Amino acid sequence: MSKTRAERSPLHNPAVAAAPASGPSAPVAGDSVALVARQPIYGPATTVMAYELLYGKSPAASGAALDTRHMTLKMVADAALEIGLDRLAGGLPVHINYPRELLVGPTAPSLHAERVVIEVVEEVPNDQELVEGIRALRARGHHIALDDYAAKRNTPALLDLVDIVKINVSQDSPEALARIVPELIRRGLRLIAQDVRTIEQFERCLEIGFEGFQGDFLQRPQTFLQQRVPSSRLATLRLVAALQNEDYSVEEVEQLLSQDVSMSYRVLRCINSSYYNLPRQVDSIRHAVVILGLESLRQLCTLVALQGFDDRPPSLFVTAMARGRMCEQLGRLGGATDAGAYFITGLFSMLDVLTGMPIARLTEELPLAPKVVRALVAEEGDIGAALKCARAYERAAWECSVYGSLSEHMVRAAYLEAVFWAEQAQALIEP
Repeated sequence: MSKTRAERSPLHNPAVAAAPASGPSAPVAGDSVALVARQPIYGPATTVMAYELLYGKSPAASGAALDTRHMTLKMVADAALEIGLDRLAGGLPVHINYPRELLVGPTAPSLHAERVVIEVVEEVPNDQELVEGIRALRARGHHIALDDYAAKRNTPALLDLVDIVKINVSQDSPEALARIVPELIRRGLRLIAQDVRTIEQFERCLEIGFEGFQGDFLQRPQTFLQQRVPSSRLATLRLVAALQNEDYSVEEVEQLLSQDVSMSYRVLRCINSSYYNLPRQVDSIRHAVVILGLESLRQLCTLVALQGFDDRPPSLFVTAMARGRMCEQLGRLGGATDAGAYFITGLFSMLDVLTGMPIARLTEELPLAPKVVRALVAEEGDIGAALKCARAYERAAWECSVYGSLSEHMVRAAYLEAVFWAEQAQALIEP
C-alpha cells in the first residue's frame, strides 16, 4: 500500500494540527469565537434526516456583549464556506436558528437555500418587518421552521409563513399535544418533536403525527435496562477490550484474533476492500498488522465488533465512532503517549446505549484497564476529562467543552475531524 493511500485511510491516526485554523474560522483581535456542533433530527425510522447546527459564544469571551447576529453569520461562513455543508451534514439538510437581526432587511444571509432550513424562534417580536423578511427568504428558496412553538402564544401570521413547526414535547402534556398536533397538520405543516427524552415519548409522538424527532431519547439506556447482552456479543466485546493491551506482541494479538473466526474474516474483508486498493490480497492477521500497524488494527477490530449491534440505529455508531476519535485526538493533542485508551473510552462510552446495560455493569464484564474504567464510570482522570469534553461538545455545552490547556480552536478542530473520520470509517466497515 502506498503511503498516500494509508494517510487517507480513516484508520490512519495523524494528530490534528496544533496551529490555529486559517480562513473564516480564525479569530481576529477582539473577535469572539463561535463554536459549532450538530444535533441530529431523526425521521420516523430513527434514521437521521437533518442536522441542527448549534452554536454559541465562547466561554473565554464571557465579558463581551452577546452578539447573536455576528455569531450566526460566523457559523454560516464556517459551515458553508470553510467546512462545507456536504462534509458537515453528509448531504442532509441543516437547520440554523436566525436571530431577528438577520431576518429583517434586505441583507439576510441566504447561502445554499436548497440545504438550509431557517429556524425562527416564536418569541421573536412579530411585526410587519419580520413578516416581510421571512417572505423574502422564502422567495429565495428557503424552507422556514417555527422553533419552540406553544399554542398559548397565538401567532397565526407566522404559521402562515412557515413549512415546519418544532414543539418541545416535554413541556406539553400528552392531552395538550393531542389537541395541538391535528390542527397544525390540517394547516399542511410538518412537525418536529423537540426534547424527546424516552422511547415512550417518541412512539407517542410518532402515533399522533410528528415526522421529525430531536433530543436524547436514543441516549436513554435506562429504558432498556431489562435487556441482556447476548453472550456472543459479550464475548466479542471482551476480545476487543483485551486487544487494547499495549503490552501485547504481534503474536499475542494474532492469537487473540484467531479465537474469533468471524472477527478475523470481517477484518480481512475490510482490508481487502476496494477502499484500500492493495496490490495483492492480505490473507493473514500478521500481514494485516504489517499493512495497518497494531494501533490501526485494534481500531478496525473495534469498529467491526460494533457491526454486531445491527438492531440499533446506524446513527448511534457514527456518534460512538466520532466520540472515540475526538477523545483520541484530544489525548494526542494533550501529549498522551497511549491515545488508544482514549479512543476505546470514547467508543465504549456508548455501550450502555447499544446494549441496554449500565456502564458500571459492563465494565465488570470486560477486561479494561483501570484508568479506562474510571473514565467510563465517573469521568475521572485525564481520559475522563477528554470524554467529558467530547460529550459536552456534542450537546453544545460550550462552558464545559474544555480539555487541559487546549485552545477552543483545537477542541473544535478535534470535533470536526472526528465527525469526518467517523463517517469515512462507517463507509469502510458497512456490509
